Amino acid sequence: MTAPKSWSISLTVVFLILGLLLSLQFRTQRLLASSLEAQKTEDLVAMWKNLNEKRTRLQSEIAQLQQQLFTLQTGSDQDSEAKVSLDKDLARLQVITGTTPVKGPGVTVTITGDAPLLYEDLVDIVNELWASGAEAIAINDHRVNAFTAIADKEEGSRIYITVNGEKLLYPIVIKAIGDPHTLEKGLTFTGGLIENLNTMFNIYPDIKKEQNLSLPAASLPRWQHAKPLPASSTAAQQSQAK
Repeated sequence: MTAPKSWSISLTVVFLILGLLLSLQFRTQRLLASSLEAQKTEDLVAMWKNLNEKRTRLQSEIAQLQQQLFTLQTGSDQDSEAKVSLDKDLARLQVITGTTPVKGPGVTVTITGDAPLLYEDLVDIVNELWASGAEAIAINDHRVNAFTAIADKEEGSRIYITVNGEKLLYPIVIKAIGDPHTLEKGLTFTGGLIENLNTMFNIYPDIKKEQNLSLPAASLPRWQHAKPLPASSTAAQQSQAK
């Protein structure tokens, strides 16, 4: 973006200089006309012809520079529009992948410790929220993304639900950002997930519409065996693929 702006400034200065030259040339022509009345007609014609040719060249240069300025400005606008579009796509992908904190309206689903909740039930609730249009979800401030693992862990006689290997403590609060009405209806419609949890398992999640939820960014996955290739190796593989 810096280059187009510097070009625009440079071209503007050139336009001012060319305009000044044209103005001076016009004044010079008038002075010559008044002071060279005694000159021969042939000489005057030659001088006027030379001046007119210079004027034509200057006007041609101005037209060319105006076209260059228009091209640069158009390109600058296109670059700006492309940058805005890319920024929007990047922000959308960051929300989807959970790599950035987000906030907005949505619903909270709270489950207390007296509920016989299994990790499969938690997975079902999360999937139902995704299916209902949730844009971002967190469980007890664990941001849910493609790498999130919901499972259970046995400790003595008790079984705990875990997210990414960390034990969930009650109450379990699921936050989902999206249209509050749509998300609530997606969970509570007749014959839906929440009704089945109520009637079949005595699990009664408390669902509330919210206007201002804040979700943290997801923790980055820790790769145990995979390592990135050096840039030179990546380039060599791409060359071989071609």
